[in-house]
Amino acid sequence: MIKIKSQVFSFITTFRIENIFKNLLIFLPLLLSERLVAYQDVIMLVLGFFIFSTMTSICYVTNDFTDQKKDLLNKLKSKKKILKKNTIIFLNIFLIILLILLNQFTSLFNSYLFIYLICFNLYNFLIKKFFLIDIIFLTSFYIIRMLYGSELIDLDISYWFLLFFISFFLIFSTFKRMIQISVNKLKTKKNRIINYSLSDYSWLKKLVIFSAIINFFTASLYLYELSSPSTFNFLSAPETRYEQSIVFLLIFFLSYVAILSRIISLVFKQKIKQDIYIFALNDKFNYVLIISYLLFVYFHIN
Repeated sequence: MIKIKSQVFSFITTFRIENIFKNLLIFLPLLLSERLVAYQDVIMLVLGFFIFSTMTSICYVTNDFTDQKKDLLNKLKSKKKILKKNTIIFLNIFLIILLILLNQFTSLFNSYLFIYLICFNLYNFLIKKFFLIDIIFLTSFYIIRMLYGSELIDLDISYWFLLFFISFFLIFSTFKRMIQISVNKLKTKKNRIINYSLSDYSWLKKLVIFSAIINFFTASLYLYELSSPSTFNFLSAPETRYEQSIVFLLIFFLSYVAILSRIISLVFKQKIKQDIYIFALNDKFNYVLIISYLLFVYFHIN
C-alpha cells in the first residue's frame, strides 16, 4: 500500500499546466454550439475532463520515460522528473483497468478514449520516427479531445468545425517541429532528437502557409454561409448555426487572422524559442486583441 501511494504521489508531481489547457478542448464543441448549456452536460464534460487529463498525463510521463535520452539533447525540454520503469508500468496497467471500468459501469467512456490511447502508443513507439506522419498524429490528438467531448454530450459537430480545427492544429503541430529545428540548430537528420533538419524548414513553411490558407478560407466560407444560408448547408450541423450578428463574427475573424498571422511571422523569423502553446498562452498581444473584441461587443450591446 505504501509503495502504491508513493507511485501515485510521484505521478501527481509530474502534472503539467499545458496538459490541463490542452484538455480544455473537451469543452470547445459545447462552447461553440448554439445549444443551451445544461447542468447535466457540464457535469459530464467536467468528469470527462478529469478522466482525459489522467489518461494524457500517464501518456506524457510514458513519453518522457521513453524519450529521456533524446530530451537531454533537446534545448526546448525543461528538466523533468522521470518516473521509474516500475511506476510507468503500474500507471499504464491502472489506466487500462480504469478504461475497462468506465466502459462497464459509466457513460463516460466512448471510443475516442480508446482511439487516443492507441494513437499515442503508435506515435510514441513508432510514428514519431516518420517524417510528416508524426505531424498528422500530433494534430489528431487535439481533434480526438474535441470529438470525445462532443460524444459525451451527444452533440453533432459540423464539417466546418472539423475543417477549421484540423487545419489550425496542423499549423501548430508543424510549428512544434519548426521551433525544435531552429532552437536546436538541427543541421542534419542524424541529430538524435527528431527526424527533421534545417533542410526541411522551407518545406515546413509551405505546409504552414497551405494550412493557413485552408483555415482562413474555411472560416470565410462559413461566414458567407451564415449570410447566405443553404449555399454550403451540407457542411453545417443544426447546433452550430449561429444567430449572432455577422458584424461581431467578422470582427472576431479579423482579430483571429491578426493573431495567427503574427505568430506565423514570428515562427518563420525564428523569434519563438519555447513551446508554441506556452508562447501563445503567455503572449500579451493575443489578450489585448481578445479583450478589445469583448469590450466592443459589450459596449455595442449596451
